[in-house]
Amino acid sequence: MRRIALSGLAFAAAASLVLTGCGGGGNDNSGQKTSKGATSQNQVLTSYNPQPASNLKQGGKLTLPIVSIPDQLNPLNGNASLYTSRIDWFYQPQLSFNDPKGNVTFNKDFLTDVKETTVGGNTQVTYDINPKAKWNDGQAMDWTIFRDTWHALNGKDKDYVPASTDGYSSIASVKKGKDAKEAIITFDGAFVYWKSLFANVVNPHIAKADAFNKAYVNNPHPEWGAGPYTITKFDAKGGTVSYKPNPKWWGAKPHLDELTFVQMEESASINAFKNGQIDAVQVHDAEELNQVKSVHQLDLRRGTTTDNNLLIFNSTSPQLKDVAVRKALMEGIDRTQLAKISFQGLGYTEQLPGSVLLFTFQKGYQDNFGKAVKYDPAQAKKDLDAAGWKPGPDGVRVKDGKKLELSYPTIGDRSTTKAGATALAQMMKGIGVKVDIKAHPSADFNKVFTQRSFDIFGMGFIASDPNGMLYICQTYCSDSTLNVSRSVPKSMDKETKSVIKLPTLDQQLKAGNKVELKAMKTYGIMPTSNGPTIWAVKKGLANFGAAQFYGNYGVVGPPALVGWQKK
Repeated sequence: MRRIALSGLAFAAAASLVLTGCGGGGNDNSGQKTSKGATSQNQVLTSYNPQPASNLKQGGKLTLPIVSIPDQLNPLNGNASLYTSRIDWFYQPQLSFNDPKGNVTFNKDFLTDVKETTVGGNTQVTYDINPKAKWNDGQAMDWTIFRDTWHALNGKDKDYVPASTDGYSSIASVKKGKDAKEAIITFDGAFVYWKSLFANVVNPHIAKADAFNKAYVNNPHPEWGAGPYTITKFDAKGGTVSYKPNPKWWGAKPHLDELTFVQMEESASINAFKNGQIDAVQVHDAEELNQVKSVHQLDLRRGTTTDNNLLIFNSTSPQLKDVAVRKALMEGIDRTQLAKISFQGLGYTEQLPGSVLLFTFQKGYQDNFGKAVKYDPAQAKKDLDAAGWKPGPDGVRVKDGKKLELSYPTIGDRSTTKAGATALAQMMKGIGVKVDIKAHPSADFNKVFTQRSFDIFGMGFIASDPNGMLYICQTYCSDSTLNVSRSVPKSMDKETKSVIKLPTLDQQLKAGNKVELKAMKTYGIMPTSNGPTIWAVKKGLANFGAAQFYGNYGVVGPPALVGWQKK
């Protein structure tokens, strides 16, 4: 699933994806041979200290930073964010996990068997639920969790606000099997990506739309959870979420005595890591990298990220309703220069991204954005002239007595965020557009996003699996919460939704690229960078770090396997 990520500024956030400049080669603590870290996007690396349970200590504490504690704590809701998923990961059911390349394995603690077959040309999947599986409030998990999840996410009942309908809208039926512990899912035709569905499921208490949308707002409901840990403290105002082992958990024993998320600005998290207050921190730029290098018992874990960093142009804003204006603005933005700001001092380079669905290292990738937009400020000026926006006495363009003045909120306090925003404003000034920059703390991300309080906004998507075409509707359908610009019209929905109904991956890639190019030509979304990532971690922390499609917020695989390695 694509998750909304805090980017602060799309191209400033790209610095969070960069990882060289820290010297030496050799081996990192993961036991994996590494070079100096990825110096280009084509070097697909992981580094997370993979360890089996037998190599982990029983006990210990882990404290991690989190940029924001969001209001919406239902990860399947359209107003959820990446941070919702991070909180959810430890105490809610995770029915499957990806490996770094995105191959799916099913969680035996919840599913004892999963079988796929073809019946009458339709993909059919049978899930056998672990007899021990139950919610913390004592309710048994049975086939209805699949039915209720399908109802919430298939898009038919418009009262639900789902994060994604992709895949679920292709299901024809969900039925009880031989008993209540068996669910049979039948798709409408062949369905390539069935393994990517039902990683998360709906609790019976939120099976109705009103509860699905509202029950988890500012309340994590640990009694509705089912995982190796349970939430013991939730204080959004104080910025703390704490977990302890779940006494009602029937599965593999978790290794930590306590896990805590502490909400803090990214700059504060670097200092907290240096002072020993937290055990890991994501490093975002050369300045932060230099700060952590002196930490005792430091392990730098570097790998390829699966992020899309974006500039979003709000097509519902009065000055941006005209597609010609949005196109002109994009023509005036030099992404190469913005990348230099992000990557300064880090020795990292990458091809400018041209897709939000696929990464440059994946089969089927095409530079769709590059076909839609070329950096050309002279052409941008001509396009704005043609759209009726003429330079005023102060250089700012005017139409019908109104200036072409745009709001640009920045999130967080990175120095690269400020530098990138300043550069963007200068580029826009060069074509006669005024950009008003307003700085917000990181905790404001959800508010800015959900209230759409911007003309241009830097944010990002994170892909939790490699099947980009599966999420084409989540990204581009007119009613999707991730169609943030609202520039892709309803008239494209039928063509967009048809992509995942095609029977082969090659056919989907061909059709999906055509749809994405059309969507790019509505000029609402501008990919700015992808890149690698780096975690600064205390030595000995196992199953945590950079692992591509494997895990969540550095946590790799089953949450019960996160812990401290035996010495």
